[in-house]
Amino acid sequence: EIDWDNIYPPDQFVDLDDKELIETLEGFACCVTDKSGNNTGDPLYLVIIGKPIDVYVAFIRAGWDETEIVTRASAWKTMRSFLSGGEYRYSPVSSLYVFDRPQDVAFQKARDNIHERNHLRLWMSWVTYQGLPVWIGQISRDIGIKATWLSPTFTTHVIDPNVDEAREHLLQSLFL
Repeated sequence: EIDWDNIYPPDQFVDLDDKELIETLEGFACCVTDKSGNNTGDPLYLVIIGKPIDVYVAFIRAGWDETEIVTRASAWKTMRSFLSGGEYRYSPVSSLYVFDRPQDVAFQKARDNIHERNHLRLWMSWVTYQGLPVWIGQISRDIGIKATWLSPTFTTHVIDPNVDEAREHLLQSLFL
C-alpha cells in the first residue's frame, strides 16, 4: 500500500549514469539496521532496477510470495506454524530498516516448513538509472528457528551465514 509516486519528493530523485550509480551505491549503508538505527544486521547486497510494478510482478512470477503485515492474526498463524512445523506461505517478516524506514516490500519463498524459508526485503532509493528506480535489498535463507523475547511472535530465525547462496538462489528463480 505504498504510494510509489510520492515515496520521495519529486525533486529528490537523481538520474545517474553508470559511474555515478556505482559511486552512489558504494556510499549506501552496508547493512540493514533495527528501528533505532543503532544495531546493524544483514548485509545489503542486491541492486534491482525497475518500476515498482515490474519488480513486484517479476518476483510473483518467480514463485515468491508477498509477506503479510505483522498483526495479531498473522502472529497467531505464525505461532501455529511454528508449533506444527507446517508451511505458512505469507508469514510476516520483521521490519528491518534502511533509509530510516522499514522495507518497502518483502517477499518470501516457503520451503518445506516455516522454519526454513527465504526472505527478501527491498527498499526503493531516490536514485534512478535510465529513468528507472534503483532498489537495494537484502535476502536471507532461514535454516532454523529459535525462541526470543525480542520478537512479537517470540521466535526468530537462524540465518544461513552463506548469504551468497541465498542471492544465487534468488537470481536462479528469476531466470526460470
